[in-house]
Amino acid sequence: MTNERTGDILTSTTNDIGTLTISNPKLRNAMNLAMYKKVPSAVDSLIASGVKVIVVRGAGDDAFGAGSDISEFETLRTLDNAHAYDDAEADAHKSIENSSVPTVAMIQGPCRGGGLAIVLACDLRYASEDATFAAPPAKLGIAFPHLAVKSLAETVGDAHARYLLLTATTIDAQEASRIGLLHHVTSNSSLTTTVAELTAQICKLAPQSLTAAKVSLAAVKGNASSTEVQNAIKKCYESNDYQEGITAFLEKRSPDFTGT
Repeated sequence: MTNERTGDILTSTTNDIGTLTISNPKLRNAMNLAMYKKVPSAVDSLIASGVKVIVVRGAGDDAFGAGSDISEFETLRTLDNAHAYDDAEADAHKSIENSSVPTVAMIQGPCRGGGLAIVLACDLRYASEDATFAAPPAKLGIAFPHLAVKSLAETVGDAHARYLLLTATTIDAQEASRIGLLHHVTSNSSLTTTVAELTAQICKLAPQSLTAAKVSLAAVKGNASSTEVQNAIKKCYESNDYQEGITAFLEKRSPDFTGT
């Protein structure tokens, strides 16, 4: 079992785009406790590097994430320490959901349990046609993380959330798109290109405007205060990008936003 727990959370940057990769290919990118604990610092490091968007993906092309690594449950997710495991999952979820820059889930293959929870924390969800989705904790006698349940219900609505959680049914990408879990489904071969086009579009926008939008959306869900919203809006109007946007509009050219 030791070799099976060598998964990692990898980060890389290309221009203004950061990538967070769930890497545990021997277990179809299942997340172990150590990996969950690494997610918040990985997100922080990407944001500190100045990226304008973060892509969250699984290593390789076979799976986004098969859930949590069940092989460690007997020792690391017992009655005595289950809360510590659940807290690590919650911290990983919150770090992605509360990222100041947009996050995009790029999904291929199975996306189950803990993998689905990570996807639900992302702002945008793009998947290939071979992607499948499930919330199977009831098959294991455990509970789906509360934050993930909340995000699932907010994303697909109460009726669909109940169906997925209370039947542990696996659905394909087309059904996931139909119920609102996904923003876009494309062929396996074009997913990388499609996500690249999306992130390029995001990178052309004013970063502080995107942050303000995220804070406002968080407030709608009760996850940010009115003061935080007003502060985010104020930063937009105080920014150099605001002046650049107005000037570019008047000069009939594309703006060059710097995030300042």
